[in-house]
Amino acid sequence: MRAETSAFLKELERTTNRRLNFPDDVGLLLEAARRFSAMKDFENVIFLAKFIDKSVGVMRRIGPDGEGYDKISAEVRDSVRKASVLLQGLSERCGEEVTRSHTVTFYALSHESLERLMRLFSDLAAVKNWVLDDKPLP
Repeated sequence: MRAETSAFLKELERTTNRRLNFPDDVGLLLEAARRFSAMKDFENVIFLAKFIDKSVGVMRRIGPDGEGYDKISAEVRDSVRKASVLLQGLSERCGEEVTRSHTVTFYALSHESLERLMRLFSDLAAVKNWVLDDKPLP
């Protein structure tokens, strides 16, 4: 990982006042996007991640019987699918070892993988907030 990317991740943690769940993975995905001219995919992923992160918070607040819950839930499922496809494409650009690791960690069809994927989305939402504050990505 480039020194600029590592410094960015540390600064992101400092400004958000929280530790990222998967800082190395966020860095690897960002590096792959840069290296392979896939920044548009990365930007789409962080946009979707912020939407997912915020929407899941709303769903928790209103509960399954709340007005609009089903509609939000369907939109979140669709966004998770779209973001997962984009993330898998970025993961594949990171090399064989990272691809295998990400497949097991984030994309396997298990409850644990989905939980980790949601925590990765939370990290990526923090990146989107960084961008929204007009701060450049490394």
